[in-house]
Amino acid sequence: MRKGNILHPMKKTSLFATDLDGTLLRNDGTFSTRDLNSLETLRSGGCAVVLATGRSPLSLEKCLGGRKLPVDWYVLSSGAGVISSAGEITLSRTLSSEDTSVIHRAFADLGVTDTSIQGTFPDAHILHWMTGKHGLDFKKRLAYYRAFSKQIEHPAIASSEVIGFVHPDQADLVIQKLVEAIGHRYSVIRATSPIDMRTVWVEVFAKGVSKASACDAIREELDIPSQQTAAVGNDWNDIQLLRWADRPFISSNGPDPMLREFENVPSNQNNAVAVAVERWMEDFV
Repeated sequence: MRKGNILHPMKKTSLFATDLDGTLLRNDGTFSTRDLNSLETLRSGGCAVVLATGRSPLSLEKCLGGRKLPVDWYVLSSGAGVISSAGEITLSRTLSSEDTSVIHRAFADLGVTDTSIQGTFPDAHILHWMTGKHGLDFKKRLAYYRAFSKQIEHPAIASSEVIGFVHPDQADLVIQKLVEAIGHRYSVIRATSPIDMRTVWVEVFAKGVSKASACDAIREELDIPSQQTAAVGNDWNDIQLLRWADRPFISSNGPDPMLREFENVPSNQNNAVAVAVERWMEDFV
């Protein structure tokens, strides 16, 4: 069933959100011209284009290397912060020092001692860590952010999130137990490590934080109908976003359970975003 035209150059009448790593960004760190052109077409036609990523502002800046994307809003740190294309922080969510301690203790109670505590947004790239048994994925991340890392004696500090680094075979059980213990107070999000592409990062944020909730805040601010939203992603930390969108797409390089749940588009190597945009546009006249 076709819907009315959602594009209007004088007003934001629709919203399209895309993940970055593994979706818009190719494996070699470049972007497809076709993908970027499709976003520019949406944007010039009055669609609010949102880049929703787990990256911090600094990490995104380093990734882009000065390149400009046709994007109106940046949902960063998996929804802990939102920045407009003009550079204005429009949303920021923080864990109190007490919250951080509670989450850190919950991980420890489950035997997860490989954890990092990220600085408050927008300084979410700052990595606080404590002495303990650390795996290779954590050590590589610590080495990468060495200039921004701080060793601490106790976890009682304000933060944007606490990350537990978990072996994939243990991830489902850890997440289940963590949600049972503290899920009523905090947002628990699963992500795959971009470092070894295997370790599961169990990220815990303030209650309600997600890419989906941040995109919905943008949608409400712009008074866009929920039926005029679409999103494309590729990993577990996109699942709330895809379930939120009226028209969700998953790139073919995503995990099997998500490939079964959402409409498939080609991989990030083969214009996933452009194909998602084109299919979405077919719904409208």
